[in-house]
Amino acid sequence: MTTTYSSAIAYLWSRSKLKSNEDKPKNHILTDVETITHLASNLMSLGDTDIYSTTYEELVRSVRSSSIVDQDWEPPSADVRYEYKWSFPEAGQADQVFGPFGEEEIKSWFNAMYFGPSGEKIRVRQVGREWGDWDDVVQ
Repeated sequence: MTTTYSSAIAYLWSRSKLKSNEDKPKNHILTDVETITHLASNLMSLGDTDIYSTTYEELVRSVRSSSIVDQDWEPPSADVRYEYKWSFPEAGQADQVFGPFGEEEIKSWFNAMYFGPSGEKIRVRQVGREWGDWDDVVQ
């Protein structure tokens, strides 16, 4: 599947619930649509007038060829999935792996302190990676 800036905006726009500028607080945090639009505008102002038709794959090739990252660099996925297992014996299910869960879902459980005040009750990992403590694995 080829993704262009325009199709990404259409997707994000369909998911967002944007309000008018009058409803935005002074310390407004940018939505995904606003962020990607701002970034595309910056690229256009730097001379990349084809940004709206540039595919995701072309953007990745461009970043790789810039020598800022390694040639085998893979951009972070927007769909990071996590698994966890309990790290204390009293849980009774210490070896059972739960998941995968999306980043937003597992962070909401962390914020509700289901895993302890600092996530100390679990070991967590991105799917397919090594187990670690909450602060070492989840950004």
